[in-house]
Amino acid sequence: MKLVRTAALAAALVMFAAEAAHAAPVGSLKQHRLPTADSEPRGITAGSDGNFWFTESSALLSPKIGRITPAGDVTEFSVTCNFCTLVDIAQGPSATVYFTSNDPFLGRITTSGVELPPIPLPESDLLAASLAVQGDNVWLTDFNNNSLWRYDIPTGQFTQFVISTPSAIPYDVAVDSSGTVWFAGSGTSIIGRLDPTTGLITEIATPSPPRSVAIAADGQVWFTARFTPQAVGRVNPLNLMVTTFPLANVGPESIAAAPNGSMWFTQSTKGNIARIGNDGVVTEAKVVRNSGPHGITIDAQGDPWYTMMTANKVGEFQLN
Repeated sequence: MKLVRTAALAAALVMFAAEAAHAAPVGSLKQHRLPTADSEPRGITAGSDGNFWFTESSALLSPKIGRITPAGDVTEFSVTCNFCTLVDIAQGPSATVYFTSNDPFLGRITTSGVELPPIPLPESDLLAASLAVQGDNVWLTDFNNNSLWRYDIPTGQFTQFVISTPSAIPYDVAVDSSGTVWFAGSGTSIIGRLDPTTGLITEIATPSPPRSVAIAADGQVWFTARFTPQAVGRVNPLNLMVTTFPLANVGPESIAAAPNGSMWFTQSTKGNIARIGNDGVVTEAKVVRNSGPHGITIDAQGDPWYTMMTANKVGEFQLN
């Protein structure tokens, strides 16, 4: 079933902050090389089994989902995908991990490494860039159709939510504890808020196109902006105030929330990850040149794990 809802537009205040301050580096970095050369690891998620699951995005190789244990042991699983690029990945219920690609299917694999039948997407041109799982729902961004989609796991039904602003190009998506859906509108420099009950979409202006979005422990909505002006920013969900912290040419890409309230993000151009707090102070990890950091997730101890796309590694950053 497909339900199309019309989006609504609302204005928001934008507050600009001074350039982010920097603190001294902390922690130590472990680098885990992957068995398959040039596999281009991209998305990564913390699995319900205590391991980390990631996509290998090279379209030139057999598509694989990777699993790395906290000890650094890597296993690769071939999955169904026709000369395609695997993109994002997220842990779902019932020990099932969901992933996207540029094929018109929603992929699934269990945490025991068994691939489940791919789920056909409702539109053949639906290009799901990112996904987020909350409860029994899988949320997908669709920048080909300027929409968000909700997949109801128990019923197998898809629902479409159309963004009224043309070429919003939703790229990343996150869901907060109340079930409100937030997305990065990379085509028109907006952070979007979707009420899944009413279908109402509120668009909040940002200084530059947002790339990724994540929900902090205190409910603040953080985002990265990879293109000029580069920045990390946050949206206050209560008053929709936007605060941005400009960065130098570091290429902020993905962002993830730590249990202590701080946020970690990948710096794809500089070759490392960095932490930012509510005060805007940035603490950077070790730089690995030409490593292309991309996806990032946080373990139960608050340590970041991230994919090093061009170095063909997974990075493990230990704070203690």
